[in-house]
Amino acid sequence: MVVYSNSKFPSFKKHQKGHLLSLVVLIAVFCFKCITVSATAAHPVLLAYKVEPFYKYRSDGKPGRVVTLTLKQTRFKGMDTVTIVCNSITETTVFKGTDSLGRLSLLLPAGVGVDRAAKASIAVRSGGIKLSADIRVPAARHWTVFIYPHAHVDIGYTGLQEDVEKIHLRNIDVGIDLAKKTSNYPAGARFIWNTEATWVVKAYLSKATAAQKQAFFEAVKKGWVQIDAGHSNMNTTTCSDEELMRFFKNSNDIEKQTQVPITSMVQMDVPGAAWGLVPAAVQNGVTGFISFPNNYDLRKIWEHKPFYWKGPDGKSKLLFLQAYPYGIGYTIKGNKYGLAILQTYADRYDRVSTPRPMEHFVDAFLFRETARLEQERSPYDYFVMTWSMADNCVIDADLPEAVKQWNETYAYPRLVIAGAREILAAYEKKYGKIIPEYSGDFTEFWTNGLGSDAAHVGMGRHAKENLVQAGTLAALMETVPEVKKADSAWENILLSAEHTWGYQHPGAPLAKVIEKRKASFFSDAEAQSVALLHAFDDPSVTYGSFSVVNTLSWDREGFVTLEKEKSSMGDKVIEVATGKEVPSQRLSTGALLFRSGRIPALASKLYRVVRGASSAQSHLRGTPSTLSNEWIKVKIDTATGNIISVIDRESGYDYVSPAVGLNSYHYLPGVYNGNDSVGRPVSSGAAVLSIKENGPLMVSVLVQSQAPGTHGLTREISLYAGQPFLQIKNTFDKTGTREKEGIHFGFAFHLPGSVSHVDAPWSVIVPEQNQLKGANRNWMTFQRWVDIADDNRGVTWTAIESPLIEWGELSGTILDGARQFSRWKKKLTPSQTLYSWPLNNHWDTNFPLEQSGKMQQQYALLFHREYRSVTAFRFGTEQHRPLLAIPAKENLADSSFVRISNPQVALSLLEKTTDKEGWLMRLRSFSSGTEKAQLIWPNGRPKTIYLCNAEGKMMQTAGPFLTFLPFGIQTLWISSEKQSNKLSDKQQTPDRGEKKK
Repeated sequence: MVVYSNSKFPSFKKHQKGHLLSLVVLIAVFCFKCITVSATAAHPVLLAYKVEPFYKYRSDGKPGRVVTLTLKQTRFKGMDTVTIVCNSITETTVFKGTDSLGRLSLLLPAGVGVDRAAKASIAVRSGGIKLSADIRVPAARHWTVFIYPHAHVDIGYTGLQEDVEKIHLRNIDVGIDLAKKTSNYPAGARFIWNTEATWVVKAYLSKATAAQKQAFFEAVKKGWVQIDAGHSNMNTTTCSDEELMRFFKNSNDIEKQTQVPITSMVQMDVPGAAWGLVPAAVQNGVTGFISFPNNYDLRKIWEHKPFYWKGPDGKSKLLFLQAYPYGIGYTIKGNKYGLAILQTYADRYDRVSTPRPMEHFVDAFLFRETARLEQERSPYDYFVMTWSMADNCVIDADLPEAVKQWNETYAYPRLVIAGAREILAAYEKKYGKIIPEYSGDFTEFWTNGLGSDAAHVGMGRHAKENLVQAGTLAALMETVPEVKKADSAWENILLSAEHTWGYQHPGAPLAKVIEKRKASFFSDAEAQSVALLHAFDDPSVTYGSFSVVNTLSWDREGFVTLEKEKSSMGDKVIEVATGKEVPSQRLSTGALLFRSGRIPALASKLYRVVRGASSAQSHLRGTPSTLSNEWIKVKIDTATGNIISVIDRESGYDYVSPAVGLNSYHYLPGVYNGNDSVGRPVSSGAAVLSIKENGPLMVSVLVQSQAPGTHGLTREISLYAGQPFLQIKNTFDKTGTREKEGIHFGFAFHLPGSVSHVDAPWSVIVPEQNQLKGANRNWMTFQRWVDIADDNRGVTWTAIESPLIEWGELSGTILDGARQFSRWKKKLTPSQTLYSWPLNNHWDTNFPLEQSGKMQQQYALLFHREYRSVTAFRFGTEQHRPLLAIPAKENLADSSFVRISNPQVALSLLEKTTDKEGWLMRLRSFSSGTEKAQLIWPNGRPKTIYLCNAEGKMMQTAGPFLTFLPFGIQTLWISSEKQSNKLSDKQQTPDRGEKKK
């Protein structure tokens, strides 16, 4: 159907889409000269020439550069000729003279001006008059331009999430229809449809009729529909390890149905990606990655400069290409229509089709951009771009006809409609030997948007840890997890990490509806994950009997909190197996806190609450301004409420830099001075300190103060018996405002000469050292821990609810997306100060404009000797995956499911397979060196252990020892059947556990 509209687009993602490069300025790609020649009398003759930036087909079928001549004189008569001499080649063109020659287009000899600039002589003869000129031919290569057709998947940005889905599902049918109709077109012009995200394909297959499914499978096999592996356009640096693996689950399922390998992935809109995405992708059969970002200030560092992106293990790698920003289709053509046409699901039209397909096409854009790459001396003759007229839009059915007509008109640049797999294969085939390798984190730029919904981001971080624990618990019980419920929860987690938070017009009434749906992805995931954790609760247990489960792969002890209602029998707790009392404390909230004994890896112990008072004793001391135990002494400033001293009681060393202190409150208001910036930071008001808890297991100080941006701030600082770590709980009642603002909590340590390590998905990052050029250095995200240490001492720090941190200073000062080039850090200097950045509303679109209500941010800090990755990893993981207290009459798991000989290797995933015949187990190393580990089976060695890919496809039998590359991953399939000969204790290698201090 032909669709026309004169309506004007509203701003297309104001934060960056309104700043797409203008096509007004066209870089000169030709020479223009005039030559005055004396004819027979005194009449001057003017000859001008222009070397065009394109090639056309010569009579011999070869490409020739186009030169346009403009000739003006009084009168030419007779047969006229133009002779070109270039590179020892002479070619003459004869044409019939006219009263005015006007403009002539000539083709240079094949090969002239392709790889380098050239010179040519042109002679025009007419009626006895000869005009000649020496011309310069600037280089213009034989460019191949790959066009990736798609409709950008931006879930909820242009309308309700369910309405967005409808457009994308219909686009698959329309794409198949166009591909079928153009299947006989010349190569390059045949239409293909790129679904962009497997979220679209999964939804399509779940709702398609049998006929639609059959047509879809055939289209995929023919290449008419091409599928890339990613779930959606996600903030991958905010993911957990297993969340990144889940990112590819749809792809694996779809591949099984279509029997067509999916080896590429794309990421639209979002600049940057997690380093750990490399090994996760490789584990899932993906070998190439194209980023089509939106405009951001540092994008040109990597644009059109492919590289092999090596993973943290030094072996896994992806062919990575950052292509031109995806919004160019809107700039050239989409904005000539209107959102009501392009982004609305309507029965009366399902595509844009016009009588003039080459109108509003790529001519000026391509000539400008290829000329720029020529000037930059790019070694590649490929240019990669997308074609999407808007976010979540109908298909431009003009594209295949426009490409067909273009390629019939021009020899070069040659246009090719393609998918990511074809594009990457072309690069590898032609340029594989010169493409460089790089390693490091491509730290994302837009993760500051997570601060626009701090409460729900915290729910999501809880949920993803709960889900892994729930799967482990089910595996220990030899029960198949509730797959549908777990899959639904993980889907909500992935949708919460998808880059879209809200409506393109966040002030409109519809925005609140869309934001509420987005928020439900977080809250539903948390509720689902909690329900899965409680699936093994014994409903008949009405008294305080609990099986405390350790879902981690090392022995641990810890603190368990029981709700008041579940611990009303008394204040005393016993370990059932030994009958011995364990230390306990009734808290001011009514909950009961107790300290477990040492619980084996992947096992549990049974505890019971009984009548009587606790007999626990300790060396804890607390006043309103000081806390101390056997390890550390903490001092709190009575005026500000900041922690100004943490002293190691053995050495007397103070870990704190008091100017900023620990847990200091910093509120940054926004100001508008023509260059969107923030104001000066404001601290919290005068503090009121009091003791909250004062028992044998825990003491805590409550710090209450007024704080700008809130109705009040409460900070609880807790210290535990016998433990060298602090826990902090900050609670504030946020006031709602649409004025720009940010809340930051500062942590400044006195550790001169220290090195920082950041736990990220499937990687550990040393800031600056392990970051790619052009990566974000103003802020970054972490997974479970950050460690700052010198050769003698250090601290492992974690935030439970918020993943955002800033290094050295309050550098999250860039408002509204990724503009303001001068404010982006180009290099990070080592620092012992970090800021947690839980909240902001810096964006004008895509994210909520305001947030309010009660919110909580929890932190934990472990003070230790020199940096040891095993100490940091275990502490951080234990804070995010606490011991589980499951109401039970009997102990759930008496002995360890498995033990790992090497403490530098840990379990990431343990799940019972749905066929009940085995377990899927994933292990990761957090060591920077190569490690070997043996699996020890206390209950008997499984008969078969296979090395697998991420989803459990068996590859080869595993040997007695597993080898792990630096930060490496191994996935195993473990059979349920055991060997008859159980290994003796002498054959088993013990777990070399390490103390935390």
